[in-house]
Amino acid sequence: MKITNFFKNALLSYMTVLVVLALLPAFIITNDISLVDALIEAINRPPSQ
Repeated sequence: MKITNFFKNALLSYMTVLVVLALLPAFIITNDISLVDALIEAINRPPSQ
């Protein structure tokens, strides 16, 4: 169970990095801070059970 949890956390971190890198050009082009706020809020929101 501990190994599975580790892989789940690693995958989640990896996906978060990919999403940030994918959205980075949009941040640069629009220069819109609300996009960043929305992303941070989505990351900090507890996962639905």
